[in-house]
Amino acid sequence: MQMKRTGSILLFCILSAVAVHAQEFEIISYDLKVKVDTNATALDVDARMRLVNLSAKDLLDKILLAGEDKPRLSFFLNPTAKVSAMTLQGNAVQFRTSEDVRNNLIRVSTDITSAIASAPQFEIGMTYTLSAVERNPWLRVSVGESFVLPPSFWVPVNHTPFGDHGADTAPFTITVTPPPGQTVISGGLRKSETTFQQSLADQPYFIVGDFEIIGRGGDNAPAEIYVQRGLNESGKQQAQRLAAEAEKIVEWLTKYFNYIGGVPLRVVSAVGFGATVIAGEGLSQGRESSYTTTGTLLIDDTFFRRNVLDVGTIELMTSTAARTWIDGRVLLRGRGAGMLRDALPIYLTARYLGDRSGENEMEDAFERYHRGYAPLARGSDGALLLLSPLDRNYRTSMYNKGALVWRLFEKQFGAAAFDNLVRSMLDRQRVDILTLSDWRHQLCTISRCASVKSQLLGAAAAANRKAVTDLFAQWVETVVLPDFAIGQPQKAASGAQESTIVNFGSGDFTVDLLITTASGEKIRRKADVKAGEFGTIQLPTGVEVVSIEADPEKIFPQRDYSNDSWPRRASIADLYGQANTALAKGDAATAESKAREALAISPGSTALEAFLGRVLLAQKKDEEAAQVFASVLKNELITMQAYAWAHLGLGEMAAQAKRASDAARHFGLAAAADVEPATTLAARNGLLAAEREAGLIKIPDEVGAYLKQLDAAILQGSADAVNPLVDLGGLRRFAQSLVVRKPTVWQSTALRAEELDANRVAVDVDLKLKIEGKDYSGRALYVLRRAGGRMLLGEVLMFDVK
Repeated sequence: MQMKRTGSILLFCILSAVAVHAQEFEIISYDLKVKVDTNATALDVDARMRLVNLSAKDLLDKILLAGEDKPRLSFFLNPTAKVSAMTLQGNAVQFRTSEDVRNNLIRVSTDITSAIASAPQFEIGMTYTLSAVERNPWLRVSVGESFVLPPSFWVPVNHTPFGDHGADTAPFTITVTPPPGQTVISGGLRKSETTFQQSLADQPYFIVGDFEIIGRGGDNAPAEIYVQRGLNESGKQQAQRLAAEAEKIVEWLTKYFNYIGGVPLRVVSAVGFGATVIAGEGLSQGRESSYTTTGTLLIDDTFFRRNVLDVGTIELMTSTAARTWIDGRVLLRGRGAGMLRDALPIYLTARYLGDRSGENEMEDAFERYHRGYAPLARGSDGALLLLSPLDRNYRTSMYNKGALVWRLFEKQFGAAAFDNLVRSMLDRQRVDILTLSDWRHQLCTISRCASVKSQLLGAAAAANRKAVTDLFAQWVETVVLPDFAIGQPQKAASGAQESTIVNFGSGDFTVDLLITTASGEKIRRKADVKAGEFGTIQLPTGVEVVSIEADPEKIFPQRDYSNDSWPRRASIADLYGQANTALAKGDAATAESKAREALAISPGSTALEAFLGRVLLAQKKDEEAAQVFASVLKNELITMQAYAWAHLGLGEMAAQAKRASDAARHFGLAAAADVEPATTLAARNGLLAAEREAGLIKIPDEVGAYLKQLDAAILQGSADAVNPLVDLGGLRRFAQSLVVRKPTVWQSTALRAEELDANRVAVDVDLKLKIEGKDYSGRALYVLRRAGGRMLLGEVLMFDVK
């Protein structure tokens, strides 16, 4: 009931009046009907958009005086869209399409008539077909699964996410006609098997496939996990872990915001969405690893072949769920909206990890954000206020630095006061449109607009208002990055001890200092340090100072963290780099020394601990390595890198001990981690050898028969022969490359097969090829799909052919 009321308020506040400035329109709701046509690899779409007219009062006069060159109402749409009809209030109108080269989209426009100019609100309809022949990470229509996501611009929008206005978000109703037997997933509340109603501000999207649903949490903390039908027992247990964590996340956010979200947190297992691809001869296709929008997260289906819930997945789920309370409740508009839409959920994710597993886990999360931002800090970055999703470094800066800047605001106000401010800024009873800084727009004349900056200034005491202004100026509106450095303590002429502090970067700051004495006493001081200037730290007399550290909690993003303490210590990244280089050169002793040094700085790092295990294994210290790997796998918040390395190491030891079944289990889990190509390939090679030794390999007759058929079709060298054996919605480019290059030899041998679910089987294949007179050989990992009584090649997850 509360969600329905929220949606009604969202519509009412925008519809309540007409603005009086420039020609401008705002989409306030979508009503979408979509048919998924897998034969044509296309979508048939009927879109109805309700718009509010924010144009100036003299627009009608301008239309009358314009002659034939009338102003137009325009929408952006996917460049493959073929529009067949456009309507105004249900009546057909003339329209035109043109290329928008800058955004790689098309514009669909109609003349602004007196009927549009004089209407406070009106409905525009558009009927079109959208081709998905060329698959990309955001748009795929295939026999197995289809996903249609906002970055594909599959629905008409008035504004792109790349301009000052930001993305159009609005409530929507969507009805999807899927292929027979497939399930529809979208945002909001499920009204029927094929219809969803989203009352929050959102961007329309949907996924269809053969899914089973695992629900948890009831009405107050709803969570839904969608997995491919026919998962094995291990996969179902993994889905239950995910559902239990999702319930905890929703409960925490409900408590934090003091508001029941009302719509489920949905996590969808997407086939072929984010697997590692090992490429050869240009025959493979890249993928994204996840996608998140308001309340829905897509993750790759390899997650359900693991037996642990890693910290990265927990972070993704938490930030996804947080969007329901942030992006969904108010309209986020204006420059820098990503600080609210993208960075604030990441900041809250660290807070959740702290409440879930202790303050150290929260600090570890912020340390990951520091490390994530460090490469960009050493180079060039843009102001958060001005960053656009088109910017190459948008994610690196907004997701990492943005979250750290929210932490700076929290430290300025105190956690309790800051949390109250966040709740207040996102209160639907008080705010309709929230911006980062001042945003002058026609929409604000009919709605309750507020900015984060004005809210913070209003809540701050008079003495703190300058601090808020400085925080915005330094961290949001411009690019300011300090680089604190501490000098060795010296005895001054007066006999007192002192040390030098300098900021080699930009900005003026008051910095916390932590002084440690030989007796272990911790002394806190503060120092004012300006850009490019040297300052002095007065140290306690009569004691031996063993270390001094600036900004010990690492509150400030910096260009370089290695020089902010005395004695100077190497960064974790540098130590790991040195250890990895030493290991690659065969100097395992040096690698161990550097790895242990890094662990002394970051003892909770599961990745460093797993790397140490690899180094110990390289030195034949098997017993110690096994203990390290076991310790890593017991960690509740493990990273996927650590998980892969630990299982790979345990698999290698089991193989050496002739425990083939154990080796196969560990290698299989390492391969499912799907981290960097070298680890994945080593794991798959180990898995194949172990299963052979254990006598576990069984190749289904249908797999062998299909591979023979595919080999023969490839050698025929025609699209008519190859295309019927391939799911073209996912692998059209792969199929085309086979026909264009016309191999004279293509021999496939199935090495192992693994049932993934009711519809798919993964097959490791040995390949011997001859292309353009050159011989090639190597490995591939195919995913075959059963569809309509036949088998199709659905994915090529690895193609390591040389």
